[in-house]
Amino acid sequence: MRSATRSALLLVLAGMAGACGNDAYVGDTLAVGKSDASPLNPKDASAVNVDLRSPADAGADTALVGTYEIIVAPNRQLDLVFMIDNSPSMAPKQLKLAAQFPRLIQALKDPRDGSLPDLRIAIIDSDLGPGGAYAAGSCGPRTLADGTVSNYGDLGRFQMINAKACGVTSADSLFLEYKGGVPVNFVGDMSAVFGCLASNLGTLGCGEEHSLQAFEFALAVKGIGNEAQQAAFLRPNAYLGLIFLTDEDDCSAATNDGMFGARPGDTDLSGESASLRCYTRSHQCGGANLSVTGPGYPTTQAFSTPLTQCSARADACPNPTDRVSSTGTDTSTPTSCSPLKDIKQIADHVKGVKSSADQILVAGIFGWPLNDSDLGTAVYKIDSVPNPTADPNHPTVFDSWPICYDPNHKPTTSAFDTAAAGWGATAGLRNSAFVDEFAENGLKFSICQPDLSDSMSQIGDSFAKPFQPFCIADTLADIDPATPGLQPDCSVVLSTPTVDPSDSSKLIFQDSPALPMCPAGSSNGAVANTCWQLTFDSVVCLGSGQLIELLRSASDLASGSLPAGTRVRAQCRLCPTCDPATY
Repeated sequence: MRSATRSALLLVLAGMAGACGNDAYVGDTLAVGKSDASPLNPKDASAVNVDLRSPADAGADTALVGTYEIIVAPNRQLDLVFMIDNSPSMAPKQLKLAAQFPRLIQALKDPRDGSLPDLRIAIIDSDLGPGGAYAAGSCGPRTLADGTVSNYGDLGRFQMINAKACGVTSADSLFLEYKGGVPVNFVGDMSAVFGCLASNLGTLGCGEEHSLQAFEFALAVKGIGNEAQQAAFLRPNAYLGLIFLTDEDDCSAATNDGMFGARPGDTDLSGESASLRCYTRSHQCGGANLSVTGPGYPTTQAFSTPLTQCSARADACPNPTDRVSSTGTDTSTPTSCSPLKDIKQIADHVKGVKSSADQILVAGIFGWPLNDSDLGTAVYKIDSVPNPTADPNHPTVFDSWPICYDPNHKPTTSAFDTAAAGWGATAGLRNSAFVDEFAENGLKFSICQPDLSDSMSQIGDSFAKPFQPFCIADTLADIDPATPGLQPDCSVVLSTPTVDPSDSSKLIFQDSPALPMCPAGSSNGAVANTCWQLTFDSVVCLGSGQLIELLRSASDLASGSLPAGTRVRAQCRLCPTCDPATY
């Protein structure tokens, strides 16, 4: 599981190693270019050899260089979508989310003035139904608020259930909105309003959770009646945050829904839970598909193996929603391919709603070990559990056992503990793979945490990064020890967004020539040319206190604000063995 711990850097170095010297590096533009981490998700500095001198000079030593990037004219706009599993096992987990949501809001505040970005917060649930496989019950057809009779659950529609009682002031609101420091369509505390709306989802949704496809239906799919909410919610220049909370793995299959039902393809599944097929037909362990080896499909035997040996299958059957095929697959009988929707297809479709994937951060809170130590010992297990339905012929059925438990509600026996399982969660291999599709912009947390305080704080910290000042935690080299104070050696350019002439829906960035370092004592509007300076503010930049600031000339300021999304890119010589106190 990827740690969510963040450094103070917004984008830290792609590379470094060697000794600190005094010779300046060549070139007046960034030699290394953009770091391989995204602006939303910095990673700790790591060491790589980077030789910035000419071949003739190479061999004496190598320079240690940090590469950074910051948005200096950010759109302080954040569109948040919460996917909350509303299946029957979720009651205690929904309460955890509502209780710790204020931690996320607190972390989003600007450390300089306590202000929040302009926020839009939408809620969706995991219920996309099984395509009419059941005639009634929680997975049966339902009538939506607009009168639509849906075989696909709530269709990814934004949920504002009993919104007025929660403090929402506009009857036609699709989501919460906060702009310019004040609520737009609700009264009272934002966290209390959100908690009320989240709890109103209830826990009567379908147990075949389509958690990931719910994002796709809500934000990207056309032709199912969601175009109005997509147009109203998604702001082109806003960052998009996707947060999902679920205690079972994703079972997104729409519209290949033949696998669902009591007897799909006349296959007798009475000896296993209704959702186990979502695991045995879409997971693999030791490189072998579980539908063929191990428990089999239908499940005929118990199975256990280290979790680290298991993963989501990537050989998805063709699905009409893939946008590359108009044909589906009959999944009512065993298939050589996974009947669930291709995870990469879902992720790519969601990424397509923004001009850059760097504008999206995904945080999953799902069935996963609590820490790296637990990951190493976790066991993926399918075995007998008490049958939740009254069936004298099958008092027990096969089901997936929890991969983690709330430490305050651990099993009291080696047998299946129903009470403890209600606080646990099964292995989210597909959920994990979805987060991985967003690389450094993806975060994983265990839903089995005693509370979600750390998760909410760390997610908020990550979302807030694009809006925060340009702090540098690394020790910068002093290239002029004879002059008091730190004399850094940095190359800094301004990168301005403009519309891509080949695709008007996308942006490209154009770099300026290298900016000069500002004269000592400079201030904004009082410099001859736009320049940069290194200042120190231990309140804004914890730790080193090092802050790169952009100062604009009076004529530049008179031309107006920098285009939204304008970035500063910097490359600075480092000296990790140096003591800043001696500068």
